[in-house]
Amino acid sequence: DASIATHIENVLKRNYVELIPGRKLKPSRLGLVLAQGYHLIDNSLVLPQVRSDIEGQCNKIAKGIADKDDVVKKAIDLFSAKFNYFVENINKMDVLFGSSFAQLEDVGKPFTRCGFTRRYLQFITGPPPRLYNKTTE
Repeated sequence: DASIATHIENVLKRNYVELIPGRKLKPSRLGLVLAQGYHLIDNSLVLPQVRSDIEGQCNKIAKGIADKDDVVKKAIDLFSAKFNYFVENINKMDVLFGSSFAQLEDVGKPFTRCGFTRRYLQFITGPPPRLYNKTTE
């Protein structure tokens, strides 16, 4: 498992949080929407109970109380079922994102004309910065 510093670096890079004065992390809008979506679809993806249960099983393996192969199989079966359930319910995440973020054609500033349609391209500051043509997208 990664160190706490690695986890913090990853969530910063992915724009799930921002670093604020006092070396504190503040959830970004993206981070909040993702957490809300995970919680809505399967709250155990956000809450620490599953990890705690697996750590408990690992401790039982170390003490000789549980069989490693059985614990691994149960964990794989559990996460496979969670993955399948999540995929089946991903539309709930789409609804959250759609209501939380503007459509691409609604953001940006007219920048230059498209050589193909002669309509203005919008400059989207990003990330990543790019030009967007709502008529050819």
